[in-house]
Amino acid sequence: MNLKSPTPDSKPGRLADRVALITGGSRGIGLAIAQACAREGAQLIVVGRDRKALDNAAKRVSGAVSFAADVTDESDVRRLFQFMQRQFGRLDILVNNAGVFIYKPFTRTTLSDWNRNLGSNLTSLFLVTQALLPLLERSSKPHIVNILSIAGRVAFPKCSAYCASKFGALGFTRVLAKELRPKGIRVTAILPGATSTRMADEFDFPVDRKKLLQPEDVAEAARAAMLQPARATVDEIFLTPSQGDIAATTKGKKRR
Repeated sequence: MNLKSPTPDSKPGRLADRVALITGGSRGIGLAIAQACAREGAQLIVVGRDRKALDNAAKRVSGAVSFAADVTDESDVRRLFQFMQRQFGRLDILVNNAGVFIYKPFTRTTLSDWNRNLGSNLTSLFLVTQALLPLLERSSKPHIVNILSIAGRVAFPKCSAYCASKFGALGFTRVLAKELRPKGIRVTAILPGATSTRMADEFDFPVDRKKLLQPEDVAEAARAAMLQPARATVDEIFLTPSQGDIAATTKGKKRR
């Protein structure tokens, strides 16, 4: 755990009164969202399993608090709740971003692959959201942002476990939005297309990363949703590369 304070000369931003927690916040999209929120003055808690990556992230995000936890593990999530309760007493923004991606034909997908995808991409949303909901209910501006994938609406070959987890995560998010709306808790689903993160290394064909979405693009969409006035909710954002789907970003070599 690494506690840091905002720099004395930093100017208050539009999220200066918010406490924001981001799972999978040590790299990629999660880190970009943390940096975007920090620029708006939010108090940040970044959560991840890799302590070294978390420490590095905390150095790159002004005023960030890092907390090592496996969000697929109920006991770790309970520890996270206890820390948040003790340290902050509330939570204003929850960004569920932790996830994995496995690119394999269905016939080669193992039960371990299946469980890993569902655990990271779906069960973690259930565990974290349910555990931290009491803290969100104490906020005057509560907001849940779930970083999903276009694979939650579109089926892709060699992504059976991933698509199953993301289809489920989108359904879960839509139910949350309906159930939590009467409590004044906004829920936003962001569905990015192919993004230049470590997940892009899983493809079995070359990809031109310059043609993919960048983590900062997804972070900007999340920031825009967070900054909407309380009377407005962004339900879903479908964000794709301008060049088209992943097939359009190949470097001209045939897929294996």
